[in-house]
Formats: sequence, structure tokens, C-alpha cells
Amino acid sequence: MTVISNVAVIGAGTMGARIAAVMARAGFNVRLWSRSAQTLHQAQAIVESLGVSASVLYSNVLEECLAGADMVSENVAEEMALKQSLLQSIEHQVAPHCLLTTNTSSVSITGLASALKDPTRLIGMHWFNPADTMPMIEIVRSEQTAEAICQQVRALCERLGKETITVNQDIPGFIINRLQYAMLREALYLVSAGIGSVEDVDRAVQRTLAPRWAAMGPMKLMDFAGLDTVEKVAGILLPALDNSSVLPPWLKETIAERKLGVKSGEGFYPWPGDSALQAMQHRDAIVKSLTGRGEDDE
Repeated sequence: MTVISNVAVIGAGTMGARIAAVMARAGFNVRLWSRSAQTLHQAQAIVESLGVSASVLYSNVLEECLAGADMVSENVAEEMALKQSLLQSIEHQVAPHCLLTTNTSSVSITGLASALKDPTRLIGMHWFNPADTMPMIEIVRSEQTAEAICQQVRALCERLGKETITVNQDIPGFIINRLQYAMLREALYLVSAGIGSVEDVDRAVQRTLAPRWAAMGPMKLMDFAGLDTVEKVAGILLPALDNSSVLPPWLKETIAERKLGVKSGEGFYPWPGDSALQAMQHRDAIVKSLTGRGEDDE
């Protein structure tokens, strides 16, 4: 198994910047790339806020970032063609031993790997936002990912102090986003139908479902409920759940009006001043509390 010393993080958005910080904190030599000087500047501010800026080099020259890399973490936009083109270019510029990972939350790993000369070397390494706080990484195999690559990524995640789950079939959304969007679909239906407000749907999850799932997860909770009870409730509820395959019209109108959430200052909620920063700090504190990750664990 190749020893990883030099890591190239490709894409310097919020995810890429925080991944670079996690890698640097774990003792790797890190180079962070973006085409945009402004994005690199913003990424440097994020990395500096996490206290590891001295261990990260910043570049807008791809060849420079990839030089001597033992591992690549690709973090550009969720577009198949863009990722394929970039991964092809990366494959030509790194050594055969270099571990190629893509941090995609929805794009097919098999589809991405098909653009490579050696598709067995690519693997999905799906981080969660914020990468420095969330305790888990989702490992996603393509149809051709070599078992040795899977083992290498598991070992890497252990060094990073991250838990892992392995997705053994390359399906859209993998495991965690499929679970998340199943709930989001029903949440949007409840709001659309006037059954609950945005605020009450959020509070229902925050104050009841989330704490219980954090303690046990849905499958174990079913054991405690009693599987016979689950069967009876499922008979009533499953036929009644929403099965929409598109977003509701009112949400599409909101998006068309460029009310995109924190990035635009308004979405489901208004985000004036530093309210988004305060919300993120509150989120991070809750995640650390629920997962038992204190400052010394980061």
C-alpha cells in the first residue's frame, strides 16, 4: 500500500478548503487548487480560521498542484462532464500509485471512472459539510474500483479520525443522501399541503427525530418499537407518503427569484447580518456534542 505524504485538493470551495484543513491537520503536505484567485483567497481565510494555513500551499496552476501528489481529492461542481474532463487531465499528470478520489454527493462514480484509462483506481470519498466537524466519510465504489483502493481509503480515513460506511452499489445519492432526500421530499409535501409550517417541520425533526436517530439510527429504533408495530403503522403510512419526482412549484419559483438560502441572504428563512454564521456555529456545536467530538478531536 502506497504511503501518502502529498495531497492535492482540487477545487477550493467550502468543501475543498475544509478538506485541505483536515488533511493538513493530519500531517499531510497539502496543495489546494482553484482556477479563481478570489476563490483561493476565500479558501485561505477558511483554512486560516481553522489554524493550519502554514501547512497548505495555494495554486491556480493545476500542474503545480499535482506535482508529486500521492493522493488527489476532487471537489468541483456536481457536473458529470466537468468532473470527467478534470479527472482525465489529472490522471495524465499523476503517478500510477496516486490515489484518485472524488468528493461527489450524487454523480455516478462508475460514470466518472469510465473516462479514465484505468477506471479501477477511482473511488468516491464523500465528505460531509463541514468536513472538519462531521465524523463520517462515505466510501463509494464504482463497478470497477479495486479492493486494494477501498482498503487504502479506509486506512486513510482512520488516520484522519473519520468513521466510514461503504456503499457497495453505485446508485444515485449513495446511502446518506438517499435517506436525506426521502425525508426532504416528505417535508416539502407537508409544507406544500399546509399541514405544517417550515418552522414546525424543522422543529419536529430537531426536537424529536434527530436526537433519537443520533442515539440509535432508524433500524435499531424499529427494534425498540417492535417490528409487529412497525408493520401495522407501515400499512397505514407507506401508501400515504408523498412520491413526487420534482420539486413543488412554489419552491421552483423561490429558486427562480434567486432566493437560494444563505448564499443569497434569503431562502426558507431570511439571513441578515451574521445570522448565518451564528447558525453554523450553533450547528457545529450540536454536531460535536452529539458525536462526542471535542476540540481536541479535530
